[in-house]
Amino acid sequence: MALVATLTWYCWGYIPGTLYFDQQSVPHGTGVKKYLYPSGELKIKEHYVNGRLSKSIWFKPNGNILATTNWNKESCIGYYLRDDGSIRVKMQYVNSVAHGKAIYYHEDGTVDKQVEFRNGVEVTH
Repeated sequence: MALVATLTWYCWGYIPGTLYFDQQSVPHGTGVKKYLYPSGELKIKEHYVNGRLSKSIWFKPNGNILATTNWNKESCIGYYLRDDGSIRVKMQYVNSVAHGKAIYYHEDGTVDKQVEFRNGVEVTH
């Protein structure tokens, strides 16, 4: 019986449907978190495994996929979208932390500015 309890405790975070966020918004467990546009359409679908973000899919308001990121320890690209589906920021991440170039866009799609991040902190030159 103790072995079953120990295995259950150890594996709990990997069981689909166990995803929850604590009071500090830290994820725990495995599952999917969805974010919606004000219109109710799917904006972002995030997949978590044992409390770690493993995959993000960004959608345009019409349902088309804008981008997919498989989060891993290597460099990844993350996006921040406006409510109209346009890209507000496109940012490099390493180990789920902003690290590298971030490009900020105007609503018309032109580049507003580019900044550099190191370990989650904006670098000023």
